[in-house]
Amino acid sequence: MAQQNRDSKAAVGLSAAATIAAVAAWLNSRKQVAAGEIPDEVIQLIMAIAASSNNIEGGIQQLITELSNLGINVQGWPPNVRRIRTFTIVCAVAGQPYRGSPMAIPSGRSLVVKANALNAVGSLIYVATAAAECTNPNSSYPLVPNEPIGYAVQNAEDVYVCSNVAGSTAIFSAEQEL
Repeated sequence: MAQQNRDSKAAVGLSAAATIAAVAAWLNSRKQVAAGEIPDEVIQLIMAIAASSNNIEGGIQQLITELSNLGINVQGWPPNVRRIRTFTIVCAVAGQPYRGSPMAIPSGRSLVVKANALNAVGSLIYVATAAAECTNPNSSYPLVPNEPIGYAVQNAEDVYVCSNVAGSTAIFSAEQEL
């Protein structure tokens, strides 16, 4: 019985050592993790501690130590970028929908659509995700001159604009990855 107990402890020790080695290798790779994302290696460490540890308190302390060494981005926002892209759409004909130009919006970023500050007094830029919705004031978002709105879309071409006054302009802008 004593031999079996020693063998079990040895197996637990080897399992914990292998798990720690895997986490250490991962830490050395300096893998960046997005906010709120738990790496698979940490989940495996938690499962290994729960499954093989006779001393759960020691395992939890080990987990806390390993988690404190992780380089997890907990800012809650994406890192800064070095580029932005902006384009303008002129609504040459009142009531005519105009589709945004193709421009990918990186994950975690937003597309900003702004009614130009120089648009005529009383003009509105209507914003929607479909041409039919864009021309309907009841299913689009109206922007007064100099008013912006942000949308978490994947591409600027998913957004349509139109105006109640010919010649009004809408400005599209988004941060870009390198």
